[in-house]
Amino acid sequence: MKSLIGLSRSLLHDLQRLHPECKGLDRDLRTIEARIKNEGVGFLSVSLPAFGKAFDQSLALGRMAHIPGFSRDGEIPKFLSGILVHVFDTKTGLLKEVSDPGYIVSIRQICYFFKKYLPADLRAARLEREAIRDFEQTEESMGGFHSPLVDALGRVCDFLLPKLDEFQDTRCKHGPGAVLEGYTPNEKWSEVYNRLLDFDGRLMQVGYDLPAFLLADTAIPPQSSQNDLPSLCAKLVTVPKSCSALRIITVEPCLNQFVQQGLNGILRDEIRKCTVLRNSLSLNTQVPNQELALEGSRTGKWVTVDLSSASDLLHNDLVKLVFRKKPRFLEALMNCRTPQVSINSKELSLKKFAGMGNATTFPVQSVVFASLAIASILQSDKSLTLAKLVRAARCVRVFGDDIAIKSEHYPGLADWISSFGLKINQGKTFSEGFFRESCGVDAYTGVDVTPVYLRYDPEVTSTEPNALLSLVSTSNQLWQKAYYKTSDYLKKLVEALLGPLPLVSEDCPALGWTNRRNASQGQRWSQTLHRFEVRSYVAVPTRRKDALDGYPALIKFFHSPHLAEFDEDHLSTSVRKFNVKLRKRWVQV
Repeated sequence: MKSLIGLSRSLLHDLQRLHPECKGLDRDLRTIEARIKNEGVGFLSVSLPAFGKAFDQSLALGRMAHIPGFSRDGEIPKFLSGILVHVFDTKTGLLKEVSDPGYIVSIRQICYFFKKYLPADLRAARLEREAIRDFEQTEESMGGFHSPLVDALGRVCDFLLPKLDEFQDTRCKHGPGAVLEGYTPNEKWSEVYNRLLDFDGRLMQVGYDLPAFLLADTAIPPQSSQNDLPSLCAKLVTVPKSCSALRIITVEPCLNQFVQQGLNGILRDEIRKCTVLRNSLSLNTQVPNQELALEGSRTGKWVTVDLSSASDLLHNDLVKLVFRKKPRFLEALMNCRTPQVSINSKELSLKKFAGMGNATTFPVQSVVFASLAIASILQSDKSLTLAKLVRAARCVRVFGDDIAIKSEHYPGLADWISSFGLKINQGKTFSEGFFRESCGVDAYTGVDVTPVYLRYDPEVTSTEPNALLSLVSTSNQLWQKAYYKTSDYLKKLVEALLGPLPLVSEDCPALGWTNRRNASQGQRWSQTLHRFEVRSYVAVPTRRKDALDGYPALIKFFHSPHLAEFDEDHLSTSVRKFNVKLRKRWVQV
């Protein structure tokens, strides 16, 4: 608690230096300290972000909104009124013509700094119960799939991904995440080998050919036939999203996940080749959506749309409709989909397509939402052509559940989204004013006003390497944005545990401090590698014994032939995900 108050005090001092003309910041600091004392950390991680959301909506609507829990001075809140008076008129509450976007940046920084501060263990149990309850209620509320726009959407989808069913050699692979059976990374390859021996239908159906060395093995009975697909449940788990919410994901069965990764690659390749969808989707980068958020905040010509519970409300029948003309791919997609999840020892059949743990969920939902957007643009056009679809596709950008669409087409999209059982998150959708938000970028009048977030408690970092890495990164980001006192506060906390850290460049793997000139501090010249080096802490992954040999090891080689160049011990050990330790190393400056 002490460090959080210290950070708040440092941040207010930085605002005083950046905005010496603003009055009352000392009073704001006293308000923060008093409310932390009375309300605890929740004031920083819940109440202040709620203030920030209301502020963002006020920017979009052009008038200061009422914010529960904060008293008013005229038409604006008393809290941060010294800066707010430069943004909104005190008497009318109307948005002024803001000459300095720095006021917007500063208000949002103090409001959102603690937004992603991870929940304490005592609150995590309650948040987990709430997240699971919401998941169940969402699933129960999904009725049958009915929409008067089904035929119109189907006609558009018939033009998309024309060669998706022509895939030959599926590049199945294992993802980095956990699987239902709890296998280690190398044990996953043994499971694939066992399923190959059983001629598992999920592998055969996606064009995964048996390796020649297995076909030549006399141990495989020639009369083996395709097995029935085993009925398995995915396991529901939660991961931190913010201090006030957890995100639900599914842990998939091993072989389902293996095939899902292969179909994920096929779909992404076809999106890049599709004459229409490649104008709307770039699933390897968020930059197009971020650039449109900046442009939309400057010109008002683009609307940024965020969907609420996007994957949870994506009906399986809607996915079948979008991919109806690709029966081979669709059948493979449905066969590797896990139709049930296990929640508190009970099984729940899914009406939705899949949870976020399914490797195909992200590209599939991106295709579905892009198809809906394109169809909504062409809804009044009775004669579709490829050229019309391409022109419409250039009016929309989709990355997962983040959509950017030209402002004149937003009302139509909103109607279509609602018609297919999906919901627009009104709190994060911006169609008016000069504020936009998409794919992690917050923009106002063409200026990036994205805040820096604190993700870990500085007081409990001594045994958490990931927390130390995060705090160093946060300190460097604050320094780049001229919050020097706050940055220095975190720097002192980290160096009290690790000792002095060097000045390093932004691309240096060593733990250290950066500046705007990307300067670095060389400590020695390596006579063997002929380079300047610096000695500092480096994040090293922890490993566990995980032996793999025989045919399973050979199968792993065929899927990742160059892995040994980067990890010579990959057949005897494996890396523990999200588990690192800090070790001092000499590294290139």
